[in-house]
Amino acid sequence: MTLKQQIHNLVDELPDNSPLLTEVRETLRMNHAIGEAMEDVREGRTYGGEEFLAKVQERSPRKTSA
Repeated sequence: MTLKQQIHNLVDELPDNSPLLTEVRETLRMNHAIGEAMEDVREGRTYGGEEFLAKVQERSPRKTSA
């Protein structure tokens, strides 16, 4: 039996409301997001802190008091 089959069997045996299923789903989601972020860095799809702050200011300028 392969590791994939073993994992599949273990998951199938868990009740639908198992907290472990929720934890596994969240861990997989987070790992996927980290992988995408790492790819963004490798591909140069990032920008520095100064540029980030400028973009935030463009979208939500601070109101100045009169």
